[in-house]
Amino acid sequence: MPAHTLQATDLTLTGISHRYANTQAVADVNLQVRPGELIALLGPSGCGKTTLLRIVAGLIRQSAGHVVIGGQIVDTLPTHERGAGIVFQNYALFPHMTVAANIGYGLRAAGVAKPQVAEMVTRMLALVKLAAMAERYPRQLSGGQQQRVALARTLAVSPKVLLLDEPFGALDKNLRLDMQIEVKRLQRELGITTVMVTHDQEEALSMADRIAVMNQGCVEQYGTPEEVYDAPETLFVAGFVGTTNLLPGTLASVAPAGPTVALAGGGTMVLPRARPCSSAGPVVLALRPEHLRFAAPDEPGLDATLQLSLPLGALTVHELALASGAPVKVITPRNGEGVRPMPGDKVRLALTDGAAPAVFRGS
Repeated sequence: MPAHTLQATDLTLTGISHRYANTQAVADVNLQVRPGELIALLGPSGCGKTTLLRIVAGLIRQSAGHVVIGGQIVDTLPTHERGAGIVFQNYALFPHMTVAANIGYGLRAAGVAKPQVAEMVTRMLALVKLAAMAERYPRQLSGGQQQRVALARTLAVSPKVLLLDEPFGALDKNLRLDMQIEVKRLQRELGITTVMVTHDQEEALSMADRIAVMNQGCVEQYGTPEEVYDAPETLFVAGFVGTTNLLPGTLASVAPAGPTVALAGGGTMVLPRARPCSSAGPVVLALRPEHLRFAAPDEPGLDATLQLSLPLGALTVHELALASGAPVKVITPRNGEGVRPMPGDKVRLALTDGAAPAVFRGS
């Protein structure tokens, strides 16, 4: 099938679990990936995301559960028969083959006739903008060019599902951004269902349609980047995705002004709502740095001392210490308005308009 007419395929993981000896690597994972969607498996090292990707690819046979691609259970099928194409972090190119030979390898191995192989290789070279590099060898290419060859080789066999295992990990920061844009372009152009493994939050938030945040083999939250960032469902997600101030306190019964958290180190915060935990008692308040602002001394809020300020383009990051000594980060726009506090100044912190911090049950 020509690469530009790939049919978008759905992918379903049902009750996927896997053990290595006495270690539970993946625990009862259920995911539904829509046709043409790009999802990211995001989590720290050892959380099970690469194991899960290899199970989808057919490189590992899961201990329990089913992998369903395009409505077909593929548990017993090898990688090439289940229609999964995988791109590894190290690209895994054949050093003795030219770029063109690398791209056509999978087609030749499948017994495709030479004219069809040549036609697809030409199409893939144009797709990844490497037509001028056809006769070069991998050692003559940059890291980004090698990655494009690896992508082209995988896409040449018209996989139903594209699997990317830390695809940008070997690239420097500037090239990584270029390749993120390029891969997203290709994925959208081809409409191919894609699963990407990453430990980079910004990468997942910027590229994925939905993110599965994994921890200790389990999916803690599966949602859009906005849902995962703005409405974390667990304390782990709140702390892992983005920057968060985690402050222990006590949630009072809902008052007329709204749910109120009395912080352990002193000070209170009145919230627009309390979620996902709304029961009175010990809690942990998860405040994003942009949820806080410098307030007037008589406003309800938290007393703090400014430690330092770091201007970052249009924003300034402030590091402060609460009265308890707990560190807090605050991000404010550099709009040039008002008097900017200086290191050592005593300040009052309050919620920004529209901020809705998350509340989790404490101990």
